[in-house]
Amino acid sequence: MTWTQIGWTVIGLSAVLLIVFSILFKGKRQYKVRKFTSPGVFQKQRVAAIERGQARHLVLGDQFWSRSYPALGLHALATLPSLATSEDLLDGEQLLSAGAGELVLFARQIVEGHYQGGFSTHLPVFLPGPTPFSFLAGFIPETGLHPPGSVGMFGNFGLTAALLSEAVELRGGHVFAAAGSITAQAALFMKTQDLLIGEEVFLLPGGFEPTAVNQAGWVTEDIIRLALMILLVIAAGLKMAGVI
Repeated sequence: MTWTQIGWTVIGLSAVLLIVFSILFKGKRQYKVRKFTSPGVFQKQRVAAIERGQARHLVLGDQFWSRSYPALGLHALATLPSLATSEDLLDGEQLLSAGAGELVLFARQIVEGHYQGGFSTHLPVFLPGPTPFSFLAGFIPETGLHPPGSVGMFGNFGLTAALLSEAVELRGGHVFAAAGSITAQAALFMKTQDLLIGEEVFLLPGGFEPTAVNQAGWVTEDIIRLALMILLVIAAGLKMAGVI
């Protein structure tokens, strides 16, 4: 069997598992192996901010696309359906910040059902700056004008993520970070309690809304990972024995 055939086999197996588990999880079954506490804490902090009349910030990253992490902008947008519902937008304190016009454009399209004519009075959007440092310089004063009760950081960040987090915490706000770049994760690791790192970042939409499809993806990922680990061990043993 060639490597191409192995690759297609893995893809085919993944597709079959996704379909099967999507059907199984449409009932009351749940995949309890994957359990995230940080998204639940973030949601509670958002509710507490509403009760206190404070702003809730969603920060979608300081850039849409980068050569090292090309999909992080899309991943940040994937969190919006669970966080920018009609209930979240009613009080006008749901704020959205991004460092690129593309992020703002796609964000408005995602919440299209909540505004008319291409403009939403319930979704204040800020473009603090087009570069990481100008974004930082523009975002920090914004926390003074609209003291945040809760801030969610998603998407593409660099070392400036730690300074953004510190600015929010100095204002008494709660920070939840799911920044995908390794640099941002390393900068936030020592000072941010509610932080997702590694592959946890890409499981986040399911952490907010564990639908049947999301849970099926978790199970499929775990099965494929375990199968690949077993195959690697078997292949190493056969190689040592001189069989292959």
